[in-house]
Amino acid sequence: MIQRFSRRAVLRAASGAALSLPLLPSLGPRTVKAQDQGFPKRLVLMYTPNGVVHDSWWPSNVTSETEFTLGPIHQPLEAYRDRLLIVGGLEMQVAATGPGGPHQRGIGALFTNMPLGEGMFVDGCGRTAGWATGISVDQRVANQIGADSAIGSLQIGVRASENDVQGRVSYAGPAQPLPPINSPLELYKRLFTGFTPPPSSDRDATVTEFLAQRKSVLDGVADEFAALMPQLSAPDRHTLEQHLTLVRDVERRLAGGIGDCTVPDEPAALDPLSEVDMPAIAELELDLLSLAFACDITRVATFQVSTALNRIRYPWVESLGEGHTLSHSGPSDAAAKTQLTTRARWHASLVARLLENLSKIPEGPGSALDNLLLLWGNEVSEGATHTHDNMPFLLAGGGWAFRTGRYLRYGGESHADLLVSVLNAMGVDQQTFGSADFCKGPLSGLA
Repeated sequence: MIQRFSRRAVLRAASGAALSLPLLPSLGPRTVKAQDQGFPKRLVLMYTPNGVVHDSWWPSNVTSETEFTLGPIHQPLEAYRDRLLIVGGLEMQVAATGPGGPHQRGIGALFTNMPLGEGMFVDGCGRTAGWATGISVDQRVANQIGADSAIGSLQIGVRASENDVQGRVSYAGPAQPLPPINSPLELYKRLFTGFTPPPSSDRDATVTEFLAQRKSVLDGVADEFAALMPQLSAPDRHTLEQHLTLVRDVERRLAGGIGDCTVPDEPAALDPLSEVDMPAIAELELDLLSLAFACDITRVATFQVSTALNRIRYPWVESLGEGHTLSHSGPSDAAAKTQLTTRARWHASLVARLLENLSKIPEGPGSALDNLLLLWGNEVSEGATHTHDNMPFLLAGGGWAFRTGRYLRYGGESHADLLVSVLNAMGVDQQTFGSADFCKGPLSGLA
């Protein structure tokens, strides 16, 4: 007699923790509920440059806010579509004010909702501007919860080294940009120099149980997965095998950090400016960020891929044009659109990697993914038009404050209202953020 397992049963590990499965049609739909077990909430603000190809970003075949087909850019996130909230129809209204060009104003305002100050940074058309004039969302959150971890916040970059207003997304205050770390080795040293996991005798019962769950979960699910295999179709078996391979890879790459916060091996020194090393750098940085969350070294991070200057190629996805130039090619240039879509799909795969990593870190009856809020944004809507309307935003994570698995369209509301909603979700109780002229309060419809 073959024993049948429900998806819920399969997700349970021996310690009462859960290991997230990919989407397996053979088992039917699943519902993911946010966990609220007293574990820390984490925030990641992600930036990618120069707008998006709208035909590839927005969902198609939309019949309701929950029934749609993910756009080509978001296909790497299909297994996590029930963790996503795609938001369209917002305007970055404050970016129409102040000095500078549209890329400068957009990146300065993206996470601050503030105009730029006067300065000598020159854009491609000769316009000048200075730094943003206010604090960014990540730093406002870090000011409230950062003291609860060893490092208040992290700024991480992938080929984001320009000391220019178009190269910064995080601000400690007016004209106080925070430069990102662009080297996995430097990030490793920032996280683990002097770091020693507390001995078990110094941990309270909750933390001890928390770490014990992590230690046992990967072993505990092996039998359940083996029993599940006969119930799956051939494509689903292949998907699950790939999933388990990634689980083992994450366990190896983090060198025990999932189980007991053991300091991982020091990564190799990679060239932060190398287009050849760029994929490895991005993956290593996300793995280290995942471990930083697992060990509660930090709870807040920004992750930016390139800058608004974006004079780089992506040869590993056969995109050999410079990003900024490609984005200005216009909708009639099919080859440029293909390259831009391919690049953005790679960006989405990085989001998927972070979600996958965190789904392997048990927390209570769920995982660290249940306690993540990620916001992915851009400084302009489309590179060719430089507009700041219908801005592309994607949220991902546990959904404790927002109902995920949805695609929402708004009618020109300010992106600042979304920033307020993110602050509220992270426990920051305020009704406006940044320039009050462009902020009415939390964005409706997210909960």
